[in-house]
Amino acid sequence: MPVSSFPRSRKPPRLTRAAKASLDQPLHSTIDAALKELKTCARRLQPVFATFSDELQILHRLYYKGKNQHRPALFWRRVAEMRRYGDRVQELSLLSLVDSLRYSFFGEDLQQNSKLLKGSWTHYPDPSSVSFALERIGGSLALVQKMHERLAHAYQSFVLAMQTGAFIQLILTLAGIASRMSSLVAELAEVLELIWAAVHRILLTLDPRARSTRRPISSPDQSNAIEMPKELPTDIYEDTGVSIARQDPQNARLPNPYTNTAHEDMHAHSVESVEVERKTVAKRVAVNEPERRRVKKKQKRDEIDDIFG
Repeated sequence: MPVSSFPRSRKPPRLTRAAKASLDQPLHSTIDAALKELKTCARRLQPVFATFSDELQILHRLYYKGKNQHRPALFWRRVAEMRRYGDRVQELSLLSLVDSLRYSFFGEDLQQNSKLLKGSWTHYPDPSSVSFALERIGGSLALVQKMHERLAHAYQSFVLAMQTGAFIQLILTLAGIASRMSSLVAELAEVLELIWAAVHRILLTLDPRARSTRRPISSPDQSNAIEMPKELPTDIYEDTGVSIARQDPQNARLPNPYTNTAHEDMHAHSVESVEVERKTVAKRVAVNEPERRRVKKKQKRDEIDDIFG
């Protein structure tokens, strides 16, 4: 008996359209600008999802090829996590969602001809359909941000696993996939931000009562890289916790070997090292002298020794 999968999102409401003439004339320019931005974002989504699908297919092939061998490994958990998040993002069908929202501003007869869609919009959807699209885009943006964060952790895990030297080719390939998918997801989050803003303007234009609607999440960071402080006046010794001051390497100067002072310092240092070595050798000789002074006892001779000499 097949297991029914639980739907991850609610069903879209029934779409109803109204004529463009029923909307106030001053509001047309806002919708024109928002639709133009949605069209630009849809063009940006196409190459991103095409490349993302290729990377995900390679990840699937590597997963099925090595899951029996590397399943107990710690880094393989990151591979399964990347695969799970990649499937979730692909199931969103964001490109079809944006296109369906754009097509809702045209009549059903115009949707059959793609050339007519390049003209001006003739209808507009009800606010409930736009609100549903805005909700889907906000949830998608939250998922993309979470995937971007987990990909950074997966990349760090692969870098640590490479230090062992085991399965270096596989782990290096997985690190490359994680890095590539992270850059794609970052670009996808940027496009979703623009889409969310455009759809939100459309919703406010069609339904002014929706001004209380707010974006549930903030803009994602471009990377999770650790920023090092610019100035470190003191360092902490990691074993004892003692604070020690270090000299700035830019201000540190090396002694000039051609000057008299440097020559004298080097000569004095060499003389001191020779004297230390001489003292060490003298101590060793003094310790070994009592052993050399020991006189061997004469062994007693018997009759056999006298015969054979």
